[in-house]
Amino acid sequence: MGQEQIRSESQSESESESAMAPSEGSSQSSLRFRLAMLQHHRTVYGVCYGILGDAQEAEDVTQEAFLRYWQLSNQVRGAKAWLITVARNKCLDRIRKSKRLVDVGPEFFEQQADEHDPEWHANRSESASRLNQLISELPEPQRSLILLFDVQGMTGAECADVLDLNINQVKVYLHRARRRLRRALEECRD
Repeated sequence: MGQEQIRSESQSESESESAMAPSEGSSQSSLRFRLAMLQHHRTVYGVCYGILGDAQEAEDVTQEAFLRYWQLSNQVRGAKAWLITVARNKCLDRIRKSKRLVDVGPEFFEQQADEHDPEWHANRSESASRLNQLISELPEPQRSLILLFDVQGMTGAECADVLDLNINQVKVYLHRARRRLRRALEECRD
């Protein structure tokens, strides 16, 4: 085999590799995708479920976001923020198209059951339903901030990246959302 044939074969291999779509992709892209799935799937799904209130739709949007990540993973810096941003935008698009209010079930806010009596659990379930209704009525980006910061436990800086806000805006919107929720819950008790 001559030098020209070896060069020709290596050139065609590199050309075919560069022409591949990410879905056919390199092991590095595949590894990056799998790592993002393992690290961020639960968080992305939780955000989608919190916004949409429907498990099936949340799973669909989560898959759409990860598919988009698969296609663009080589261009993405900060997978978590990018994935949540894409998923949130897709959720908001679905809500706009359907023009519906979101109703997340109380199980979204439930923690592990303990040894409280049934009345306590009934009151807690009722409170969770009311809180869910109030969160769904918050304007954007307040609703997303409550879900990202308080429910998902993201930092203020991460929320700022996801929502394309500065840290001061995050603080202001989060304060306003909490104040609004607090007032509404106090009105319910009276």
